[in-house]
Amino acid sequence: MNIQLRHITTLLYIIATTSLVAATPDSVLTEHQQAWNLLDAETWKNPALHGQAFKTAYSQLAISLDLTDQTEAFTLQKGTGSTLYDIEADTYLRLSDHSSVWGKASYMTGKNRNIKWNSVSDYELLEPYILADTMGGNTERERYVFEGGYAAKVGSVLMGGEMLFRAEHEYRTIDPRMRAIVTDLTLRGGVAYETGTYLLGAAAEANIYKQTDNVTFYRETGVIPEFQMTGLGAIYVRFSGEVNNLYFNGGGAQLYLNVQPRNGQGLFTNITIGEHRYERIAASLNSLPLTKLYREEAKLQAGWRKSGKTDLAIYADAQYICRLGDENMVGSSQSNSYPILTTLTMYKNNIIDASMNMVYGQRQHSSWHIAMKVGYMQNHEKYVEPERKQNVSRIYSQLSAQYITGLGKKGTLTCALTGGYHKNLDSQLSIPVVNTEKAAVKMQNHNFRYLKADYTVVNAQIRYDYGIGTSRYAMFGALSGGATFYSESEYEQYLAVKLGITF
Repeated sequence: MNIQLRHITTLLYIIATTSLVAATPDSVLTEHQQAWNLLDAETWKNPALHGQAFKTAYSQLAISLDLTDQTEAFTLQKGTGSTLYDIEADTYLRLSDHSSVWGKASYMTGKNRNIKWNSVSDYELLEPYILADTMGGNTERERYVFEGGYAAKVGSVLMGGEMLFRAEHEYRTIDPRMRAIVTDLTLRGGVAYETGTYLLGAAAEANIYKQTDNVTFYRETGVIPEFQMTGLGAIYVRFSGEVNNLYFNGGGAQLYLNVQPRNGQGLFTNITIGEHRYERIAASLNSLPLTKLYREEAKLQAGWRKSGKTDLAIYADAQYICRLGDENMVGSSQSNSYPILTTLTMYKNNIIDASMNMVYGQRQHSSWHIAMKVGYMQNHEKYVEPERKQNVSRIYSQLSAQYITGLGKKGTLTCALTGGYHKNLDSQLSIPVVNTEKAAVKMQNHNFRYLKADYTVVNAQIRYDYGIGTSRYAMFGALSGGATFYSESEYEQYLAVKLGITF
């Protein structure tokens, strides 16, 4: 795939500098699509506050094509790219001045290319406790998503509930024939209370996750071992080889706390605390638990904001993630049952990501916003015995801009640009080569090469909406493109096309 980013940026320049007919952009579209809304992404995880997100109703039905291609896989387990087709319907409706509903339904199908060392779905969620082999290949994907929520206000109290469901199927039609089926259900409930100047909110979330996973070979001469990975190239040797039928049971809970100014001006805070657990179980060994991954998260967003004709926000973001992995030491089989002798915490991973942010913009005849971010990230991984370590720390910066304006009597044009740079500060990889599979050492070195690299990210988007007659309906088309350039002389290209209607 050959995507020329300069074509996209040139088109953006031509449109932005062409003499336009003086017009005001669609106010409903602007309210729902403006970049300022990204500031409230954490706040709206509380469904009680999501119910107060917009003053107008807005629905969108769209089809899209997303293409991603890497000259070399940055992470072998994620492959070199994908081709994805998607149809999606989103809606947000105001039932009255005091209640609202929202929902989403989508279907995605497509293909991931050149995946290696990964025979499961949701790699980033479950790693390092995955099933893997050295051959890999392309995988076919399909995903269904259903979401819905309701919120109401009674006096000074806001209440809301939300459900999010995802079902995913990923498989391969040639050896090694992996097949993974995922179900992921999340329920949220929240409340908020209006004081004189602030909204005080709290919400709770519960998640249930399950994945069934198996790998088969149709050609007896082509069978290769499937490895039970345990972290940084380590392998659970005893149950690797022919134990190819697994399932993952998991889930957890999160708590959200919110403080938001009622009139859009003042201090604000969003706090998230959560814990999730994911257990890997060998179905073919009488449902023997092999490992359990614990994920604890704490997130803080705090700052000052002012919204109106002029928007301004200055705030800090901080996130801490602790991932711990337990391995079960299993005794000899007794009547097809395996006793668990002891459990050891062998894998440890700590991630810190902190940034300072500023957003500034104006909403008058046109709407425009500029956002700036400067941050620091560190990722420390350790496997206890034999000891393995992988540490990376980096600083990063990002600048993005969005411009929404009227184009003619019925048209609205949206343009956006984003650029970012990530600079490595320190990196370390230590693996006991003698005690590690040679292919696993090669895999770990490959992934680390890109993990410690510097890289630059550039993205651009153009969207045009055109009203149909005097109705609320409008047609739109959107084109997005971008590239990521690594200091290792490799790069990723991205292109997306979306067509749809709004009403």
